[in-house]
Order: sequence, then structure tokens, then C-alpha cells
Amino acid sequence: MDLEGIAFDAFGTLFDLGDLEDSFKGTVIPWTWHATAAERFRPLPEIVEAAGLETEGLTSLPPYDDVADDLEALRGTPLAVLSNGTRDGIRALVENAGLNGHFDHLLAADQVAAYKPAPEIYALAVSAFGSVPNRVLLVSGNEFDVAGASQAGLRTAWLARGRAPSWVLGIEADLVIQRIADLA
Repeated sequence: MDLEGIAFDAFGTLFDLGDLEDSFKGTVIPWTWHATAAERFRPLPEIVEAAGLETEGLTSLPPYDDVADDLEALRGTPLAVLSNGTRDGIRALVENAGLNGHFDHLLAADQVAAYKPAPEIYALAVSAFGSVPNRVLLVSGNEFDVAGASQAGLRTAWLARGRAPSWVLGIEADLVIQRIADLA
């Protein structure tokens, strides 16, 4: 795959949502879709709070155990975080996890006032890498994100972490990996 950059989803891909995972999948993510479709963007912390969840934990989620070492294996490749979070929130999350030296770009939904799978958010990565869509790879542990990125023209890798996929709209990832180091 001839790539000019790799963008990683944050929540559920690099960072473990833990006890928040069910609430994110069942409430927060569908609410972000509604906000985008209604063109009534609200920053992720507001949506999380409206869902009855604590927002403080969003900037202190632990990375999955393999993330730091696996990102090191990709050193030399331009990397970004592309998240539904806010730019300030993602910056704090990456810094708190000690991962800030790994990423060239921190990109977030509040920069385009739209959530994934809106094409505008995927265009952030393409622009940041100074590339074209099919030369940017999105890595995500979320099948809806794979479908959105694919429809925006990006290459995609689904980070399975031992799970079986549940593809959205029948759109499969270009690659299925078990851990980030599989990209190297």
C-alpha cells in the first residue's frame, strides 16, 4: 500500500473506553450522527454529558497495552489521530497517555463541526498529510468508521483485537489487523 500518512481513530482504537464502551456505542455515537445529520453540532463533551456520563474521564482514558510499542514500530511514517473528540480533548488525552511524540497531527470533529462518518472529518486527514484520499489509511476499531472513511475514498484498516467484524452497509476494510504493529 503506497501511503502518505496513517490516521488513527482514538476512542475504542487507541484508547480503551472500558466501562464507557456500551454507553458510547448505544447512545453517544448515535447522538453524534443525529447532531451531524441535523447540522446542529455540539462538541463531544456536551453530548457525553447529555448522555449522563462524566466528561472528565475522556482525557484520561488508558491506551490499549500494545499501543505505545506498536506506534514506535511505525516511526518514520506520518501519523495522526482523527477523532470525534475536540482538538483540546484529544491533545490532553494523547499527552496524558504519554503518546504525544508519536503523532504529527491531532485532528478532531470540532474543526469541521461534523462527526464521523461525515466526509468533512475524513478530509481533515487528507489535508493534513497534503495528500489525496486513496493515499491515506484510516485505522479504526469501529466498523462504522471504516465504512465512512471508505466512502470518503480513504484506505481502511479495521483493528479487530480478536473480534469478528460486523460490517456496515457491507463495506469491508481493506485490511483487518489484530494489533497496530501488523501495519509495519
